[in-house]
Order: sequence, then structure tokens, then C-alpha cells
Amino acid sequence: PIAGFMSGLDWLAAKVFDAIVPATPKIAARFPVDKIAIIQNFPVVEEMLGVMQLPYIQRPKALAYAGYITKHRGIFEVVQALQMLNEIDGIRLDLAGKFTQQGIEDELQVLPGWPLVRFHVWLSREQLALFLGSVRAGLVLHHPIPNEIDAQPIKLYEYMSAGLPIIASNFPLLKQIIEDVGCGLIVDPLDIKAVAAAMRWILDHPAEAEAMGQRGRLAVLRIYNWDAEALKLMNLYNKVLGGVRYDNTSSL
Repeated sequence: PIAGFMSGLDWLAAKVFDAIVPATPKIAARFPVDKIAIIQNFPVVEEMLGVMQLPYIQRPKALAYAGYITKHRGIFEVVQALQMLNEIDGIRLDLAGKFTQQGIEDELQVLPGWPLVRFHVWLSREQLALFLGSVRAGLVLHHPIPNEIDAQPIKLYEYMSAGLPIIASNFPLLKQIIEDVGCGLIVDPLDIKAVAAAMRWILDHPAEAEAMGQRGRLAVLRIYNWDAEALKLMNLYNKVLGGVRYDNTSSL
């Protein structure tokens, strides 16, 4: 019933508002084409540029997850996969974010793999850039539930912006982005052995993993960045207000 009510509000919005700003193509498909501007949640490239990063080969054998920490974002599978790799000297998960479901931290702390986790508090943007500059890979292992399958998590692009290879869920959208760029590995997020195998591959092949990360960073510089989205947003404002159109040489 709630979903039906919200669909009705969407329909009403399409009739009443001058413009609609969906964050993904999936959401945009619900609205009239002539009223939408898809503004995606891409990173500000400058946040990751100029930040001191450890040379990739000198980094600890650490993998990173940054963001809200929930069961459906794969934290239990990741910790269990770590336990399967506990013979690798120095392996760890650097976990930064906030627990949003009551009792999850307590449940995680009893898992055998939890001692391999280093937990950080919620990080500022500057701290996040430093955090991502000291690990070997970024994890985007959300579960296959409706709200996640077509999502484009900001952390995917933040990892890419920081030059990290990605280990991500095998959802069609994530698979297309990562395989087109060549910036990571795709796995079934519910298959703990597959997650562990991807982690092992990243740690066993540092040269190839670093190359993946650099391809991802180049893709962010060229395509997946906020500058490109800002142009679209400014042009939408000016379309609604009857102003001038910006191009990539205009001052924003």
C-alpha cells in the first residue's frame, strides 16, 4: 500500500513540477523524459587528488569498506571471508562508517573473523581520502534486494577516484560499469567463498590490482565526476528559469 501511495505521488509530481531530478536511470524511467535531468551522485575529484597515498605495493594487506554498516550491505559475508583467509599474514578489513541497525556490532564481534577488522569512526571527507589511500581494494558487496540491485553507491566511485580496485556484487549495473572500465572483480555477494577468492586474488596480484585501480581513477577523471553532473544541473536550472545554457567552458 505504501508503495502504491508513493507511485501516486510520483505521478502527481510529474504533472505539477517544472522539472524532476532523479539520481539514477532506473528512477528516471518513472517520469516524463522532457521534465527530467538525471544527476548522479558522483564524487568531487579534487577531494582525492593531492592526498598523500602510500605506494600500492607498500600498503598493508587491507581491504576497505566505507559507509553505513548494515546486514544487507554484506558486512557479515566480508568478515566471514576474512576468517577463511586468516593464514595470510597481516590481512585485515578497515571498516569506516556507522552501524545503522541495532545489535549488528554485537553480532559481528562474536564472529571468528572480527579480530581481523579495524574499525574507524565516521570519517570526514579529508580523512576518507587518507583512509582510502592506505588500502588495497574497496568493497561494494550489497545484497541482491530490490533497493540495492539498481543502486549506484557513492562509495563505488569514491574507491575508483582513490585508485582502488573494486570487489563488487554481480548486479547488472555494477557489472557493466566495472567490466567496461576494467577496474575490479565481480562476485556473488552471498557466496562467502567467492568473496574470499576475490580478496585473495587482489592480494596475490598487486601489479594487476594496481592497474585496475588506475583504470578506475581515469574513468572518474573522464566520466564519473561531479563536474559533469554540475553542468547538467545548472542547465536544468536555466531551462526552468529561461536563462542561458552552460557548456564545459562556462563558469559555474
